[in-house]
Amino acid sequence: MDINTDALLAWLIEHGVAVVGILVVAALSYWLLGIATRSLSKHIQSLDDEEDSELDRRTRTIFRVVHSTGVVLIVGTAVLMILTEMGIPVTPVLASVGFVGLAFGLGAQTLVKDIISGLFILLENQYTVGDTVTISGITGTVEMMTLRSTVVRDVVGTLHNIPNGEIRIVANKSRDWSRAIVDVSITYDDDVDAALQTLQEIGAALAEDEKLGKLLLETAVVTGVEGLDDWAVRLRIMVKTQPDAHWGVQRHLRRQIRLIFEQKGIDLAFPRQDVKLLP
Repeated sequence: MDINTDALLAWLIEHGVAVVGILVVAALSYWLLGIATRSLSKHIQSLDDEEDSELDRRTRTIFRVVHSTGVVLIVGTAVLMILTEMGIPVTPVLASVGFVGLAFGLGAQTLVKDIISGLFILLENQYTVGDTVTISGITGTVEMMTLRSTVVRDVVGTLHNIPNGEIRIVANKSRDWSRAIVDVSITYDDDVDAALQTLQEIGAALAEDEKLGKLLLETAVVTGVEGLDDWAVRLRIMVKTQPDAHWGVQRHLRRQIRLIFEQKGIDLAFPRQDVKLLP
């Protein structure tokens, strides 16, 4: 197959420079988009002195969405311009899949649904990157969000990609404050009042803890007897904490309950079954 070098050279001179120019402008636009989003994000986050505040997380979430949307627009525009420069007619293609056709296409309907849902999630500030949420039965930390989907990593490390259009109910466990709740079961033979007093002491000691005390928003509350179960008397202690801090507080409370109850001779109940042997 003979290649007309003169024609190829003429095409490169006429169109090749334009294609290179489009690629350079696209790369420059991508670079400027990154600088603009990072600079604006840092400036807005500097408006408050608190580290990783609600403003910081919301700002990061919005600008990540803006950046990802801008990248799609830049790449899409560059591809269409390059196709046009190469002599490939894009107008008939765009006309055949125009806005009317897209609106009635099943895939396009789903995409539009996801994007609209993503916009409402951002506008209503339902959650931000870093929040602990339960979405569509999946509990984990929001790692990334775009207009089309939300990425959540659960406690075992599995990454879930959830289309925004499929999100119906969101349970945000990181908004404003959290509550650490620990139930304690003691045997029916133990002194309930002594157990309640011990829980009060554990709650008071928690408030004095150098590290965990800073995470508390209120003093611990011992609610009393929460249930008379088949094999145990169930007590409860709870405390209001900073967002997402309740996990560590609950672990500390359980450890202290296990150690101090044993020191005071209060038995923690466990399921058991009594068997009587008849003669």
